[in-house]
Amino acid sequence: MSNVNATAGATATASTQDKTGKAVSSAVDKTLNQEDFLHLLTTELSNQNPLEPMDNKDFIAQLAQFSTLEQMNNSVATLKNLNTNMISFFQQSLLTQGAALIGKQVSGMDAKGGTVSGIVDSVQWLDGNPQLKLLQGDGTFKTLEMNQITDVTEPVSNKSPNTPTLY
Repeated sequence: MSNVNATAGATATASTQDKTGKAVSSAVDKTLNQEDFLHLLTTELSNQNPLEPMDNKDFIAQLAQFSTLEQMNNSVATLKNLNTNMISFFQQSLLTQGAALIGKQVSGMDAKGGTVSGIVDSVQWLDGNPQLKLLQGDGTFKTLEMNQITDVTEPVSNKSPNTPTLY
């Protein structure tokens, strides 16, 4: 009879593990924090053999390991924050570079390998990249990504060289 109960318990455990795979993976992802460590430490101290207490060196070693682990976790959080800030800075930098091209004659290769050229009318942010909106000679617009630019020049104007430019 005990074999039947043990087998049923094992089957129930296996099916529970199959159905709760997410619960198991989330439990694995959970990390111990300072409160968990202190709870484990007090439990260990209260359950130790009074005739053979924990050695001070072991106690200090555990505290040092936990302190090191906590500092590593803080470093990881700081690096993630730095990475987020650097990505944001990089995106703003690309947008600023694109804005500096407004009014310039730009040429480049589009995704299909064809040549695209025109005067940059505006810059828009699409799919994580700044895209230049180019005014073509026929009045239509095409887009070009910043990494597709091959040439940037001042636009050709119909003014004679002696005509002063008014700003």
